[in-house]
Amino acid sequence: MDLFTIQLNPRNADAFTNRGYAYNQLGQHQRAIEDYDEAIRLDPQYALAFFNRGYAYRQLGQHQRAIEDYDEAIQLYPQDYYAFTNRGYAYNQLGQHQRAIEDYDEAIRLNPQAPDEYYNRGNIYYQLGQHQRAIEDYDKAIRLNPQNADIYYNRGYAYKQLGQHQRAIEDYDKAIQLNPQDALAFTNRGYAYNQLGQHQRAIEDYDKAIQLNPRDADVYYNRGNIYYQLGQPQRAIEDYDKAIQLNPQYAGADGNRAVVLKQVIEELKKQR
Repeated sequence: MDLFTIQLNPRNADAFTNRGYAYNQLGQHQRAIEDYDEAIRLDPQYALAFFNRGYAYRQLGQHQRAIEDYDEAIQLYPQDYYAFTNRGYAYNQLGQHQRAIEDYDEAIRLNPQAPDEYYNRGNIYYQLGQHQRAIEDYDKAIRLNPQNADIYYNRGYAYKQLGQHQRAIEDYDKAIQLNPQDALAFTNRGYAYNQLGQHQRAIEDYDKAIQLNPRDADVYYNRGNIYYQLGQPQRAIEDYDKAIQLNPQYAGADGNRAVVLKQVIEELKKQR
């Protein structure tokens, strides 16, 4: 339909914008940009064309060019909270965290019922080490969207950084309930159980994490550490071996394995 419209009226900015949207959906972002270029040439006041072109640049990793388009879209239509959201994302990708926060602040002011904006702002606060502020944003995001496993996972990780391991476990419980295939949720819950001295529950979580993702060297390393704490050196060595097999440069696993082997050898000598 849009191709037919363009053939009939090559000065139809809407048709170029719609075809550009279709190209974006197909992952053909450069072709989308070419259509948005034409739409903007035909109608320089077309906020949606700037917004969509910014999104195409974002998908290509050209965040500065995306920001320039979002600037234009916002100037033309300053009530579009989603333009602030996307510009905030681009600023964050460029490491301009404060400017990203300011854009998320404005997006939330325009639409305080949008959970993603609280979630994204919370992620930036987490990156900045402001874990309590991150948790406050995750709280709001969860109230608005209680079925998003990622928000519970990230809030659990923030609680972990604050040493609140029981609260972290509660969030990982919910994340796992919503997404039982998330190996990292089991891994981090295992870590929290271990911090609370619940070693067997930690091992069970690491077992599950390995079942879901047997290529994560860190999980074998962490489980090996628990086996060592529990006085099971042979099982610890097996896990360190696996961690080293997956990551031959894993200095921690190599060092711990050497320590445990030395202790095993010394124990064998005493028994002779």
